[in-house]
Amino acid sequence: MIWIYLSPHLDDVAFSCGGLLWEQAQQGETVQGWTLCTGDPPEGVESGIVSELHARWGMESGVMEGRRREDRASCARLSAASRHFDVPDCIYRLSPVDGRPLYPNREAIFGEVHAEDEALIERLRTRLEQDVPQEAMVVCPLALGNHIDHQITRAALERAGRARWYYADYPYVREQLEALARLEQAGWTPVIFPIGGAGLQAWVEAAAAHASQISSFWRDEEELRVELRSYHQQVGGIRLWRCKTEHLF
Repeated sequence: MIWIYLSPHLDDVAFSCGGLLWEQAQQGETVQGWTLCTGDPPEGVESGIVSELHARWGMESGVMEGRRREDRASCARLSAASRHFDVPDCIYRLSPVDGRPLYPNREAIFGEVHAEDEALIERLRTRLEQDVPQEAMVVCPLALGNHIDHQITRAALERAGRARWYYADYPYVREQLEALARLEQAGWTPVIFPIGGAGLQAWVEAAAAHASQISSFWRDEEELRVELRSYHQQVGGIRLWRCKTEHLF
């Protein structure tokens, strides 16, 4: 079977469910991580959020190539193939009308999808319809935390009408337990996939490979490792979700 994990950014799948990719690969499945928002920034793009994040990441130049390199190492640790689309991260996207950033600050990137991104969702829908093999099982984010690129990734796949699983966006899920409870109340089905010791180790190391992103959520790599292990213990593995209208088995 082919498993395709859609990742809005280059770290999302590794953080959220990396151990499951490793376990499936060890079982002989074909496992791929497709990251949508990996395109290089437009030349001259500037905003407060871009400056803030580049400084935090310690990557003032060659940012996306550095992040793609991290992802290749992360996917290799999970025995998964990596594929990078050319869509820029939302912090880099500019209005085709006036050239202004569509998402110039933190409030915007966790807010409503800009009307000018509607065409992007449709382009991604078409791309997924064309590129995803019919026999593939596709896993995408629930968009917990409401990040713009997570919302767009989910919307594009759902418009493509493909059978799919959903993963809980980590670390945003830490603050979204009520949202998960509402899913179950609405009839969504959680399925826990067990992750063994070797799978957990691969998960932690694959997450740590995204070194530039650690400071966005944790004090240091050690805190990342401790919290991922704690999250694994709390869940009992990695939990995927399926909508009550889907028939995936």
